[in-house]
Amino acid sequence: MMHIPPASFRVTPYGEVDAKALETLRERYDTSQVLRMVERLDACLAEIGGIGSIRDDLLRLHAMALTVLEGAPLSIPTADVDSIWQEAERLQDDLVALSSCLNSTYEQLSPLVELAPDYQL
Repeated sequence: MMHIPPASFRVTPYGEVDAKALETLRERYDTSQVLRMVERLDACLAEIGGIGSIRDDLLRLHAMALTVLEGAPLSIPTADVDSIWQEAERLQDDLVALSSCLNSTYEQLSPLVELAPDYQL
C-alpha cells in the first residue's frame, strides 16, 4: 500500500499557505500587529510631512540645483529656503527616517510571508 503524506499546504480564501507556518502563526501571531504597522507608518509620514512633502522637497531642490549648477534663473525665493546643502541634508534626514520606518515594517511582515507554501513535487 502506498503511503501518501498529508498535504504540506492548506487552502484558504486568500490562497494556499504552508500548513506548518499557518499552525504556528495561529498560535503565536497577533493580527493587530498589522494595524500597529499602519499606525507607525502614519506617524512616520506625519513626522516628515507626508509623501507629498518629499516629492515637493525634491522638486524644490531640483529648481535650486538648476540655479546653482546650471545658472538657470532663480525660481525658488531665497527667503523661503536655507542653503541648497541644508535643504539636501534635511531631505536626506527625512528619507533616512522613512527608510527606517519602512525597513521595520518590512521585517514585521516576515511571519506572513513565511505562509508561502513549499510545494514538494
